[in-house]
Amino acid sequence: MSSETLRASSMHSSSLSSYWSSESTRLGASLGSSTTGAMAHYDIFRHGLAMMFPAYGHALWEPGPGNLYPAAVAVGDVGYIRQEYHEQLTLNMENHIEIGKLSPHNFCSAGVTSGTGSDPWAKGPQEEGEVSFSCPNHQGAVLCLPIQAKGEDTVASADFGKWIIKHIDRWFGWARQLGLGIDRMEDIVLVTGTHCARSWTNVAFPGWQEDAQASFRAKVDHNGDTVTLNWQSSHERNRGVVLNYGPDGENLPEDQCIFIRGFRVARKLKILPPRLKGAAGPNPDPEGYDEEPDAELMSIPTVPEYRDPLHILLEYIAELLLALTAIWFLFMMMTWHGFMTVVHYTVSDQMRC
Repeated sequence: MSSETLRASSMHSSSLSSYWSSESTRLGASLGSSTTGAMAHYDIFRHGLAMMFPAYGHALWEPGPGNLYPAAVAVGDVGYIRQEYHEQLTLNMENHIEIGKLSPHNFCSAGVTSGTGSDPWAKGPQEEGEVSFSCPNHQGAVLCLPIQAKGEDTVASADFGKWIIKHIDRWFGWARQLGLGIDRMEDIVLVTGTHCARSWTNVAFPGWQEDAQASFRAKVDHNGDTVTLNWQSSHERNRGVVLNYGPDGENLPEDQCIFIRGFRVARKLKILPPRLKGAAGPNPDPEGYDEEPDAELMSIPTVPEYRDPLHILLEYIAELLLALTAIWFLFMMMTWHGFMTVVHYTVSDQMRC
């Protein structure tokens, strides 16, 4: 994929969309998304799945598309992350993609146990096909996928990386002009892959209740080409958890983005002054942009470790140590040169005497 193809969907090609997906306000407001000093439920959900399934990418707490832009997140979109929802800045860019499938599965983080056995705290018998998850006194996450999901990934990752590095300054500046509250360049994401499902259920265990449990049932009926899905849940069995259910109905579209993969860019902090080339400041003409040597490309996911701004700080420290080492070496060389000069003059004076 050429840079011209990517550039076809510029920041001027569409108005700002409402969001890629939004935080679950209906559940967060009633159950409490977080408390002072505690992780929010969407952070618990993302972190738990990222540790167990890093290759799938960034798990969204609310995968559904928005009202003003009713379309799923697609490969080539540019957006940003805020409290586990993704605001979209552009329409997706045409590119060659690789199609994959994600089979129905219950994705559980570490510490979560699942089963259909008896519940010592249950107020009644479980319904047939009901599944339960428990995570006593620990934080945990579950993504229930009852129907196969579709995966898409670009086959031009190198071009995507070059493009976002080249144009990140314009995207960041434009986002700030819009007053979106984006203060960090690395919050902007170029999507390189997604998994989109028809429906889902997300579960977050805050970790403060001994008998924390979630129980629900996904009823899926196949009748020829018609697939009907209905979620059923008993509130008496759900305690100490935050739940978010996907849509139900007949022949649901695959527009629920459960996982996002992509590129982010961060500037490396420099100790020594860079060599200046031409005028100071970025060239407003995108065609005049040079490759940015001080830009670091970060991927979502980052295997095997999760990246955060601390890594940029570590690079700063490493560069500082390198600069101090160079200064120390230069000082030692100058000291040694001065010492040898004094010895030379002393020997010469003694020989003349």
